[in-house]
Amino acid sequence: MLVDVEKKLIRLKVVYYGVAQSGKTTNLEKLSEMEGLDLVKLDTQRERTLVFDFTTKKVKVGDITVSFALYTVPGQDIYKDIRLTVLRGVDGLVFVVDSQKERLTENINFYNLLKADLLRLGKSLGDVPLVFQYNKMDLPNTLSYQELEKSINVDRYPSVCASAIKGEGVLETFKLLEDYLISKVERMML
Repeated sequence: MLVDVEKKLIRLKVVYYGVAQSGKTTNLEKLSEMEGLDLVKLDTQRERTLVFDFTTKKVKVGDITVSFALYTVPGQDIYKDIRLTVLRGVDGLVFVVDSQKERLTENINFYNLLKADLLRLGKSLGDVPLVFQYNKMDLPNTLSYQELEKSINVDRYPSVCASAIKGEGVLETFKLLEDYLISKVERMML
């Protein structure tokens, strides 16, 4: 969290984290489309996120402007250093789960990787608010919500079912995290 008292501005960093092709970029694309935000994408030739995607959303809280910088991280293992760089200074996380049965182990491993990445940065998962998004729930080969909760959300964070490509669950996911972070800002202002 960066606070600029002079400009009455608080900057918060939200990172969408998850396995490759889980829908992190699609979330930012749909959120940007629905909220009228400008999205910056740095893709490879095959349109997979190479470095990160980025957009900003601003919300007024009293006479303070809260600016959410929204990032995605690349899911491919060769970009682990970039993931750490993007995670640095994170204020909130959305863990985007690819809900297809065949991706379960990969999702679990990536959730454990998130915990390890945060530790490398001197934080623990308990320090950063997190929302799980079970994406691709519109596909026929997905696990049920109950199975996903039991297998992946072992730490019992808030969760949302989604089909990011259809725009379903995208706003709801971000809104959960946004509301939590804004209430944190409001408590600081008291």
